[in-house]
Amino acid sequence: MGFFEVVNSRSSVREYKDDPVPLETVRKIIEAARVAPSWANSQCWRFVIVDSHVEKNIIGNTTGQANIAKACKDAPYVIVLCANPKESGSKNGMDYYVFDCGLAMQNLSLAARSEGLDTCIVGWFDEKAIKGVLNVPNNFKVVAFTPLGYAKETPVRKARRKYSENVFHNFWGKAYE
Repeated sequence: MGFFEVVNSRSSVREYKDDPVPLETVRKIIEAARVAPSWANSQCWRFVIVDSHVEKNIIGNTTGQANIAKACKDAPYVIVLCANPKESGSKNGMDYYVFDCGLAMQNLSLAARSEGLDTCIVGWFDEKAIKGVLNVPNNFKVVAFTPLGYAKETPVRKARRKYSENVFHNFWGKAYE
């Protein structure tokens, strides 16, 4: 699958088959995330690959969303992304560990799609509960997680805004034709 096909076919999937995913495929996907750019090459992230049914259920249930809980339960893996804020930068009131993790998670999501797998990046959850079940150190933040697996049905990408609504030329509001 070419890059633009990967980008254009990626969608947030909430229903997964329980079909196994080869460990080597998971490693390839994590490697794509691991080599993402970061503040001063700080690489502040850590990935917890969860395949235990108990822990996947707990993680999914921390969202309070039944569809996310089911996705975590059904998918063969849940990938939890953590970061040490002190290993990244902060400037003008912005903590870059969150940006760094966004880059890593996007790489992960696109790599998964290129391997025929799907994800659903989740950013709302009970961090304390996840840290407790996964034994995440106090100096780390749980930034996001995603189920990882094969979609139950072919995902349909939602409509996007028109190009002219998002892309401007030289000045805000001037369409880039």
